[in-house]
Amino acid sequence: MWSTYCTCSSADADDELEPESSRLALLLAPVNKPSALDVAVVLAQQAFNTDEKVVKVLKQLISEHSHLAALPAGKPSDADNLRVLQQLAEAAGIGSAAQWKPTYDEVQAAVSVVAITSDLVVHELGLPLGAGAVITNGRVVWDHKSPTDTTSPGLVAEDFQLLQLYAMSFQRADVLAQFIKAARLKANSKKAKADSNNTSGSEVLDSVKACSDVVMVTASALAAQLYPDSRFGSLQGKQVSEVLGSLRGKPIPVGPSDDSELHITAILDPLAREAQRLSQVMLLLQDVLSPSMQLYLNPQLDLSDMPLKSFYRYALPEFERDESGRLTMPGAPSAYFSRLPLKRVLTLNLELPESWLVEPVMALHDLDNLRLADIPEQVAYAEYELEAIMLTGSCNEVDSSWGKKSKLPPPRGLQLHLGTNSNPHQVDTLVMQNLGYFQLKASPGPWQLSIAPGRSRELYQLVASSGGSSADMHWGSWRSSSRASSSGSSGNPVAGNATGTDYSAQVLLHSFTGKHLVLKVQKRPGKEGESLLPADDKSQGGQGSSSKVKASDIINVFTVASGHMYERLQKIMILSVIKNTKSRVKFWIIKNYMSPHHKRIIPAMAQHYGFDYEFVTYKWPHWLHKQTDKQRIIWAYKILFLDVLFPLDVPRMIFVDSDQVIRTDLAELYRMDLKGAPTAYTPFCDNNKEMDPYRFWKTGFWANHLMDKPYHISALYLIDLVRFR
Repeated sequence: MWSTYCTCSSADADDELEPESSRLALLLAPVNKPSALDVAVVLAQQAFNTDEKVVKVLKQLISEHSHLAALPAGKPSDADNLRVLQQLAEAAGIGSAAQWKPTYDEVQAAVSVVAITSDLVVHELGLPLGAGAVITNGRVVWDHKSPTDTTSPGLVAEDFQLLQLYAMSFQRADVLAQFIKAARLKANSKKAKADSNNTSGSEVLDSVKACSDVVMVTASALAAQLYPDSRFGSLQGKQVSEVLGSLRGKPIPVGPSDDSELHITAILDPLAREAQRLSQVMLLLQDVLSPSMQLYLNPQLDLSDMPLKSFYRYALPEFERDESGRLTMPGAPSAYFSRLPLKRVLTLNLELPESWLVEPVMALHDLDNLRLADIPEQVAYAEYELEAIMLTGSCNEVDSSWGKKSKLPPPRGLQLHLGTNSNPHQVDTLVMQNLGYFQLKASPGPWQLSIAPGRSRELYQLVASSGGSSADMHWGSWRSSSRASSSGSSGNPVAGNATGTDYSAQVLLHSFTGKHLVLKVQKRPGKEGESLLPADDKSQGGQGSSSKVKASDIINVFTVASGHMYERLQKIMILSVIKNTKSRVKFWIIKNYMSPHHKRIIPAMAQHYGFDYEFVTYKWPHWLHKQTDKQRIIWAYKILFLDVLFPLDVPRMIFVDSDQVIRTDLAELYRMDLKGAPTAYTPFCDNNKEMDPYRFWKTGFWANHLMDKPYHISALYLIDLVRFR
């Protein structure tokens, strides 16, 4: 039944640094309610904690009176049980035992102490109730013997000797022992002075306790510094030692060489991308904390190619010190590149936190084709702004039948709105089929997340989660909690909230790190058999559903451009479409990579030439494989997110590359009968044999992949969004 023993390690018995006494504490965490034995142990520690004979009393109490463990605490029989404790204390020679008479309030307080220590063992130490463990110098050693196992000896004396050897070898117990010796000598001198002055020795006793507290905290801090993750234990330290031992070169000292309270040792491959990032963080730590640093270079010897092809800077706040050496308020985060090649064409790209949506707001030069030799100024300046923090999530559909736990596919195509109570539709999105993923642009503060009016709201309602949600979502007068116990039902429809609806919930975005929600929905009663999106080929028995395009429909054109050159070509493309298309045209332009100048030009062009436009944006999902090349990311936006980039009421979309010139009416392509196909691409022609050396799909990977099928170009294609979804 004994859960946790807590003691401090000391040096060997023959060592001159062996302390005269040690502190010991018993942390009780019984499986059942506190027993009479638990209360007796707590009261013994509280009443006789200044007498070392209490250890003998506790040993006898646990070994010879274990029958008290079967008696509940807080009963009239407690007085008889505590007389047993008093007799053991008197027999051990504890002088204060004869006058000790615990009150009823003290007994109840002891019961509360057991409850507090049980909570400490479970939540702080991560041990189950009833487990046995030893804590020495911040290291937890768990005895995995079952509490009901009476045959196994559990931890024995040799185990404690091994812990003591470990503490001396790895936890710097020798240094702590030196500290204890110095503190003991100081305490003895104070005690002698107190005796000579006939004063109370309470101050000396307090200093000894304070010394012991400092030792415990220091030992725990040292253990945490050596092994910050208990999953690795001493193996991690061994691996670091082996790497340091294998490096032939000497460490490079960084920062002040004097004795700093903080020391950092870094082992880096100088040609790795991780080294680019860590070097910037180390510079920040040097400016702010002034630690002593040692840098070991551990390069990879066999390289077939230069692994680094980019320059890297970390945009961090600038810290300065005043005349007294104190840090002043930090400035705006900035990054400065010096000594860049002048004649090379460079591209400026940002690597951002997953939840940040950042766009350029000031840039005179082309950030995608930056050639410093062509810039008259000494510095090419660009300024970025945090436009939004992404509110992401996974939408799960639960079975509307009570008690069922069947897993349903995500409600793909479900339209969500995000706004406030007064304006509930500020931004919108669709639920993706992959993981039920969705994302919405937001900023810190309270928001209202709702199912969009129309087909989505007619079929679905929100479900109050019974636990497991990572979001701070408020459902009326109560809030879903990750600590709530999971019940057998799949959830209750939201009711009784501030808006009196079952399709909206309040979401609090309180951090710049964003938020990921777990949103649960279910079909409304009577709608279980209906589908949000039109059925596919198999269910229809034909060519599937496709969008019905009217002659009066607006022609929707989707395009993307990055860099001043392609933005100039995009303006030409837009004018060629307007000139040759009789219907009204609406351009959908990816905003992520537009220059500040182009963002100002498009509204002026729309007003002058009479077309509609809308800027759309989508953050690269965290679960999708990251691309490091900026152009590859831009190309990916042409295809990957078509089902979630545009609202549900947009039936079709034509993608036109920015460098194309349209010479006919796009309405003919827009209203083409696709015969149930989701997309229509243009196959490459091959009648001009002089171009064969440039047709890369004729050889190598693409030839094997296509297997004599035609290669289609993505510079111009039509997509039926209804069928595609």
